[in-house]
Amino acid sequence: MKKIIALVLAGVMMVGSLTACKGGVGKSSKYLLDIKYSKHVKLCDYKGVEATKVVYDVTDEDVMEEIEYGLYDYATYDPVTNRGVEVGDYATITYTTTIDGQVNEDFSGEDEEILVGEGYLYPELEDALVGMKASEEKEVKVTMTEDFADEGLVGKEATVQVTVKSISVENLPEYNLDFVKENTEFDTMEEYEASVKESLKTSKEEEYKYLAVEEIFAYLSDNSEFDGYPEELYTKCEKLYNESNEYYASMYGMELEEFLEMFGIDEAAKKEEIIASVNFELVVGAIAQEEGIDCTEKEVKEYVEEVYLDYGYDSAEAFLEDYSEEEIGGELIYQKVSDFLYENAKFVEISEEEYLAQEEAMYDETEGEESEEETTAHSLEDAIDAEIEKFDEDTTEE
Repeated sequence: MKKIIALVLAGVMMVGSLTACKGGVGKSSKYLLDIKYSKHVKLCDYKGVEATKVVYDVTDEDVMEEIEYGLYDYATYDPVTNRGVEVGDYATITYTTTIDGQVNEDFSGEDEEILVGEGYLYPELEDALVGMKASEEKEVKVTMTEDFADEGLVGKEATVQVTVKSISVENLPEYNLDFVKENTEFDTMEEYEASVKESLKTSKEEEYKYLAVEEIFAYLSDNSEFDGYPEELYTKCEKLYNESNEYYASMYGMELEEFLEMFGIDEAAKKEEIIASVNFELVVGAIAQEEGIDCTEKEVKEYVEEVYLDYGYDSAEAFLEDYSEEEIGGELIYQKVSDFLYENAKFVEISEEEYLAQEEAMYDETEGEESEEETTAHSLEDAIDAEIEKFDEDTTEE
């Protein structure tokens, strides 16, 4: 569990209200390396860095969309036994795909639940499911397309043997006063909707603050001058980098070498990414020492007590078996530095509509220029992001 938490821990820090603890300028911290960080980095002017501030609004429509989305958490599923599959049903299926006379496990599945009509499977296969009853089998011919297969398989014909195991329909509860009273801590719909609106505002504020801080750190890394690094810092960053890759490789059933090849990461690229991480640490440490930003053992303890349940730990002691006080203290200092930079930034405001349009245009441009290898890599990145999001949702529910 530690590896995945390590990737989202900094994001969680954004929601906390941490007050910078000021010491003397250049004062060392037990949660940083025992070095003078400015020896290795000559910082550019880090106060007044220009960053984008997204101006947003939360409408009543946004609130209702969020509430309607949340109704799916209370959905029930009724089995269907008196008819065949219809579009919009959930069907549990087992299917085996044969290509060039060989079973292809990558395009086969066992007891997979799909929403029929969602486009999860090949169109020919989804069309064939409609009308099939539970326990019915069928053989379907499909043509491999670039939307589902690697270039080497595009255009080939595949034979899919599919069995419908079960069919169910989804029932959503009605949003009304009874629902609010039964499933929330509120007594009126108005109170509940106000709470949802406040939650959406907080979420947007955190998201756009995080983007602005990323922008500021990118500027500092690009415009500061670096002169070597402590070997212990490189070793630390290399260890975290390797552990992260090993974790995700195992999560997707891949060997580490295969995972790195998927992303096109050779030794040179690996070192470049580790150095980028090292330089980031140097910037954070140098600003912390320059501004006397530190944290106390009390703050570390309070933070652990606040979050250990959210991450599925039974106690603060169990949490600290995976995360040392030094690691947590370092993360808290990073957050305080982030808050300091954000509070001292110079913002250029744009509307949320403008921001989203820019992101979409950038995505379309990048997608058009990507090679097949890059497209595959980004698909895996999306899968990793989805896994992290799922982890966040699961731990929140717990």
